[in-house]
Amino acid sequence: MSAFEYTSVMASIIVGLALVDILVSLNRLIRAGGAVRWHWAAPATALLVSLTVIQIWWGSYSPRDAAMTIGQFLPLLVELVILFLLAAAALPDEIPPGGLDLRIYYDRNGRYFWSLFTAALGWLIVMQVVETLANGEDLGGLLENRLVDLAVLAVFASLIFIRRLWWHAVALALLATGPIGWLSRSLG
Repeated sequence: MSAFEYTSVMASIIVGLALVDILVSLNRLIRAGGAVRWHWAAPATALLVSLTVIQIWWGSYSPRDAAMTIGQFLPLLVELVILFLLAAAALPDEIPPGGLDLRIYYDRNGRYFWSLFTAALGWLIVMQVVETLANGEDLGGLLENRLVDLAVLAVFASLIFIRRLWWHAVALALLATGPIGWLSRSLG
């Protein structure tokens, strides 16, 4: 078994747990019936997280990683831990006895949630910068090629501080184009 095969099992377990957390929380919300006051933002962000987790997991495969070392795996592990925390924060884990309003949940949880999304993408960009510098390549070229990622990072960060729901709706629509576009290209 190659180092990549060995580490991909652990990565797959973490991704699987992240997706299971979202699904278990969704099941609890559905089964709670009338005790839940639904609002679009929480399920929409849970869907965005699910698609993002799948996209990153699928994209993490690279034949060049067959000789991966633990030092090369640890940055990926940090990313996976952040993604798991993000998935765990997407939907509430429990329904209180008095019921649950998903709008209130989203409002109270939003800063933490979007901070994790910002950290996840920020970490990927930092790792690319470190790899670029370690390989003696031009940092300007990397940043030029990552302008879209930097714009997405700015949108994520804005959602931490801007609490206007209309901005969250616009941002979610824009952010969803990334994983949905990737998925549509990958299906063929």
